[in-house]
Amino acid sequence: MFLKTKVLLLTTACLIGVPGMTQAQGPADVVYQNGFVYTVDGLMTQVEAFAIKGGKFVAVGSNDDMAAFTGPSTKVVDLKGKMAMPALADSHIHALRGALTMLGAKFGFDASPEEAAAAVAKYIEDNKLKPGDWVEGGTWAFDFKTPGLLATLDAKTPDNPVILHDWTNHLAWANSKALEAANVDKNTPNPEAGVIDRDADGNPNGILHDKALGIVFSVKPPATADVMEKQAEWIFDKLNSYGIVNVALAQLDHARLAAYRALESEGNLTVRMQGHWDWNTRYAVKSAEEMFETFNTRAKRGPNSPLINVDGVKIYMDGVASGHGAPYVEPYLDEPTFGAQAIDESTLSEWMMKFDAAGLRTMSHAFGDMSMRHWINAVEAMRKHNGNSDVSHILEHACHTHPDDLARLAALENIIVDISPYQLWIPDPSFSGPWFDLLGYERMNQTFGTIGSWVRNGITVSYGSDWDNVPEPDPWMAMEGMITRQMPGQPEKGVLNPAERIDLETAIRIFTINGAINIMKQDVTGSIEAGKSADFIVINQNLLNIPVEQIHKTKVQLTVLAGNVVFEASSN
Repeated sequence: MFLKTKVLLLTTACLIGVPGMTQAQGPADVVYQNGFVYTVDGLMTQVEAFAIKGGKFVAVGSNDDMAAFTGPSTKVVDLKGKMAMPALADSHIHALRGALTMLGAKFGFDASPEEAAAAVAKYIEDNKLKPGDWVEGGTWAFDFKTPGLLATLDAKTPDNPVILHDWTNHLAWANSKALEAANVDKNTPNPEAGVIDRDADGNPNGILHDKALGIVFSVKPPATADVMEKQAEWIFDKLNSYGIVNVALAQLDHARLAAYRALESEGNLTVRMQGHWDWNTRYAVKSAEEMFETFNTRAKRGPNSPLINVDGVKIYMDGVASGHGAPYVEPYLDEPTFGAQAIDESTLSEWMMKFDAAGLRTMSHAFGDMSMRHWINAVEAMRKHNGNSDVSHILEHACHTHPDDLARLAALENIIVDISPYQLWIPDPSFSGPWFDLLGYERMNQTFGTIGSWVRNGITVSYGSDWDNVPEPDPWMAMEGMITRQMPGQPEKGVLNPAERIDLETAIRIFTINGAINIMKQDVTGSIEAGKSADFIVINQNLLNIPVEQIHKTKVQLTVLAGNVVFEASSN
């Protein structure tokens, strides 16, 4: 249970002040005192209290310092020694897709094909769906080569088109009704950078890879505007409960944007977002040029606002290792292939130049180390052609870094490496386990999720959950795993690449100020400093005074965006 108040952004002039404090006319609206306040400022200062006026921090310091900002109308909140810190960022999330999937036909990651099909049948019955009504859901993690998957799903869902996401969202499991609706049959060719799996006779077996997903999703009716708005509010409430107020959305289109703008106009948008428009997405059936035409001008994107920035693009460079959907410098172990790319290096470079020139920051999905190499080459070519710009560009996932490319990556300016999901840096057999067979132990344990190397080489690293590719967008699990390189609460599963561990201070920066850098809002949010937006959280334990193995047990008790409470635990 939680309490949420409407977010009505206010602004106030930041007048002359001293470090940690600004002088504001009149008393503060709220003073928080008697806390352990971890500011994440340049010196990682620790103080007792702070004051807020007009949605911004106006003073940060000791309890005594707050006297000058406390008047008869000032609300004073006693933190009772609890830890306060900047609100967190999730720099890669499929917010609305995940909400629509999770509130659809849902089943556990460990479900068998038979259990998943039964869950879909129950969903159809419970929701009294009519024959022909579409069903979307997930999330499955079983072997996509399992025989008889199409028949298993058809047997339980004979009357409704069904499309089910796998845990990576690079594969989907469709039934015959969905394939028929999309006119997918024995004669349908594989799309470029996509695969329609087939049985021994050449007929589709229900499994679709990467760009093949778009064939079916293009004929599935979209959710209504009302449903999309409600689902968006649901996932943003969830993020607030984890202490997250800054997000980078890995998918943006006009329908999603309409839902976010509706929430903002009603005062119910409780996150600050950077949107990245779908471009060469797996779900697209239009050409790259046609997709760009949908958002290539300010008039088409619409304005930016205090909570919504729409000047970003998502680029898919590859898929994942499963199905050899990501290119590597060295071949896979199980087959003589280097893997598949979703965009060639020359085309990537040309479009990066276009996007950069248009002031659009890019988020590039790169799983294989060859994709990272292509991205480095593209950024170098872009800078040479366009010159330096203020637009930052993001290397997304960055699962594998080839040792030969680390120095080149570190030499790039105004770039961010965003690492996600947390299964890249902890040993989780249910997720990354199969990749050991495809890529080998040495490659996985030496180059997978090299966070420590990036940090040591001066690269700005941010964190994204990649939800709904993980069960929960829980940042505390991810933070602990970055430090220990172990599965939180399950050390018996071992350690993955322990040389890439980082310390707690670095981890906190990754989840706070670096997340603000990712969305180019570091002057607005990401630390508790006078003049910045009052975005902060209060948590149940002091991260600096507990064993790092307890970080995943952190519970947020209060989340505040621009001085407004957007989450409050039912009891403190």
